[in-house]
Amino acid sequence: MMIAAAVILLGLFVYPLWNIMLGAPQYPDPLGMNIHIDKLVGHEEFDLQNIDNLNHYIGMKKLPRPGEMWEFDVFPKVVIGMVILGVIIGIVGLFNIAGPGWFLFWFILMSVLGTLGVYDFNIWLTDYGSDLDPQASLKILAPDGSLMTYKPPLLGHKKILNFDAYSYPETGAYILFISILLAFLAYFVGRKEWRKRKENQRQASPVKKESGPLKDLVLAIIVVLGITGCSISPQPMEYGVDICYYCSMTIVDEQHAAQLVTSKGRAYKFDAIECMINQMDEMKDTEFGLLLVNDYRTPGELIDATSSTFLISKGIPSPMGANLSGFSKSEDATKAMEQFTGKTYTWSQLLEHYEGTKAGIH
Repeated sequence: MMIAAAVILLGLFVYPLWNIMLGAPQYPDPLGMNIHIDKLVGHEEFDLQNIDNLNHYIGMKKLPRPGEMWEFDVFPKVVIGMVILGVIIGIVGLFNIAGPGWFLFWFILMSVLGTLGVYDFNIWLTDYGSDLDPQASLKILAPDGSLMTYKPPLLGHKKILNFDAYSYPETGAYILFISILLAFLAYFVGRKEWRKRKENQRQASPVKKESGPLKDLVLAIIVVLGITGCSISPQPMEYGVDICYYCSMTIVDEQHAAQLVTSKGRAYKFDAIECMINQMDEMKDTEFGLLLVNDYRTPGELIDATSSTFLISKGIPSPMGANLSGFSKSEDATKAMEQFTGKTYTWSQLLEHYEGTKAGIH
């Protein structure tokens, strides 16, 4: 039962976890998207494109593609890890190597991860529906006079302007629920069998009292607290494929690309450092977790922008015309300045320079 609980999680790679549908009089066939653990898929072929086109007018961001959300990279790895862990726990339980407390551990860990996934999904919906472009074509006020937001419901129905938004779990969510339920049942069945086996052993040959499920549960809680700690990390740059979030140009220059990651783990990729700084200026109320730029001397290597040295030199053109390059070592920036002329800046000096121009970096 424990092994089955783990293995059926592989269904999450086939079936979507959630579905959101948008219906309106002008759309007799509603628009929709299915949310998988590693991507968004339109309910019909062009639904994602049509949703993006509609949302553009009210200032909502484009729907994220694979590589633009850390969840799409992390969640599949977590699922594979839980499948492997569950199968191992099931096998060692089958051979009486470990007690049923480990089934309870897997149940608790999977429940915590599932709850965190729903919580993260709700945060994404809130950010998606409320972080609007101030330059949007349409600005609609709510009854209280504030700018209207467009967060889809986490569960159920919600009226958004003339659209009816429906949000409900899909097959993958039911697979997840059944998996967690099976693990919970495996614990109770296993505990009963474990106690019966131990009692038979005691009657046959008195032995030293062994630790029971309580000790396993305490250990399980400790491991859960250690495993569920999360970290913010950058997304891999796919040159020639990724699109700059600020200017919409394809990212091809491995010496000038940049990436910022918010404190919530959302990654934004840019074809130039100047694009990242311009985007930061538009996201002043956002808390950033990572600010990264490519090292000019080591193409493709992302480095911490806050500890880097920067050179503005006409001798080294950058994709968007700011002639701005980053260096992990200040001596490399100095050598480049001596070779190409120009001026060097620390990160704080560069931001001050940008603030001074207001029109962009020159």
